[in-house]
Amino acid sequence: MRRFFFDPAARKGEMVLLSDIESRHIVKSLRLHVGSRIELLDGTGLRYLAEITSLVRQVVARILTADADAQEEGVALHVGQAMLKNAKMDFVVEKCTELGVTSLSPFISSRSQGNLDDGERGGKRQQRWQRIIESACKQCSRTRPLELQGVRPLAELCSADGGEPRRLRLLFWEEEKERCLHDLPPFTDYGRIDLLLGPEGGFSRDEVALAARFGYQSISLGPRILRAETATVAAIAIVRYLSGAM
Repeated sequence: MRRFFFDPAARKGEMVLLSDIESRHIVKSLRLHVGSRIELLDGTGLRYLAEITSLVRQVVARILTADADAQEEGVALHVGQAMLKNAKMDFVVEKCTELGVTSLSPFISSRSQGNLDDGERGGKRQQRWQRIIESACKQCSRTRPLELQGVRPLAELCSADGGEPRRLRLLFWEEEKERCLHDLPPFTDYGRIDLLLGPEGGFSRDEVALAARFGYQSISLGPRILRAETATVAAIAIVRYLSGAM
C-alpha cells in the first residue's frame, strides 16, 4: 500500500488535506483515484489507513483507522557520523532511517572529505537529506522520521548531554585491537546508545582521545578495514540486534 506523510495541522476531524508535493505524486505519478486506499503517516508514531475522497487541487483523504507503531519503542540509538563524500553520506542517511536510528548528527572530522561549507550549498544538502529521510520512511513503513541534526564540530557533538543517565557511548575505530562489542555489558541495560563513526580516512588519535574524555569507549568491528559507509551500517545493525530491536 502506498504511504504518504501529512502535517497534523492539516487534519480536521477524520479529513486530511495532503501537501502539494504529495498530491502531485498521487495524481500525476501514481494516478490513484477517489476510493483508493492509502496509508498516512503524521510523523508522531501513528499510522493511519485512509481513503481518498477528493482529487480537486489538493488530495483529500478520510481516515478509517489509526494505530500506534510498536517498532518505535526500545533503546534510543543516536549516531554521530563524520562527513563523507556526497553519495556516501546520502547512503548513510538513508540506511540510518531504514535501520531505526533515532537521530543522526553529521560532524566535521579532521579527515572528512565531504564538502563542509555551511553556506547555501550546505542548506541544500540538508534539504536533500530530509527528502531522503522521508522517502526512506515511506519505503520501510517508519512512522516517526529520523531526527537530523545540523553539521557541527566533533568537540561540540561529544560534549552534548543527552539527558539519559543509562547511557552507553561507543566510538568505532579500526585501530582498536582489544575491545569488541561482545565484551560490553548487555545493551538492554541502557536507555540510550550513542555511536560515533569516522570518515573515509578514519579517526585521528587526537579525536579518539577527545571523545574518550566525554565517555566514549573505542570499539573494534573486527580485523577487516571496512569502507566508512559499510562500517556505519554494520555497527548500527549489530547494536540494534544486541539491544533487542532486530
